Amino acid sequence: MLTFLGPGTASAEPQLPRITQYSEDIGTFGDHSYCRGAFRVGMVAPNGKRGVVRLTLTSHGFTGDGASWRRDPNCRFITEITIFSATVVGQQTSIPVAFGPRRGEKVVRDIRTGSGPVSIGVLTYPSHNPVRLQQSFGAAFYTIVP
Repeated sequence: MLTFLGPGTASAEPQLPRITQYSEDIGTFGDHSYCRGAFRVGMVAPNGKRGVVRLTLTSHGFTGDGASWRRDPNCRFITEITIFSATVVGQQTSIPVAFGPRRGEKVVRDIRTGSGPVSIGVLTYPSHNPVRLQQSFGAAFYTIVP
């Protein structure tokens, strides 16, 4: 049995309906000691922000090998977000990320996409390399943003 008391409003941010090409989980490499791991991409529509997607990157835990990993157990990389919509064409947003061995670490960013159908691409690149060499298979999401 479920009972509600008094007036109220729902404050939870709604999950965006989406079609995912490949997976919501992305495996990648980092900047030292063969560090590697995976993270999940989550998307919600933040309350009161039309035309905005809140992306949450949640770590599954990263690991590495060698002395430099023991000195600094953080795997650093850049996550590149590419947006295509009716109002945004090919906008790229770089998000620096540093995940350690602990599961559940998060990086959250609000990305302006405009309302309506949106394509969101997610790839990772090395953080300390002037040449952008893709280091993940990436993912593509298709959604409708309020």
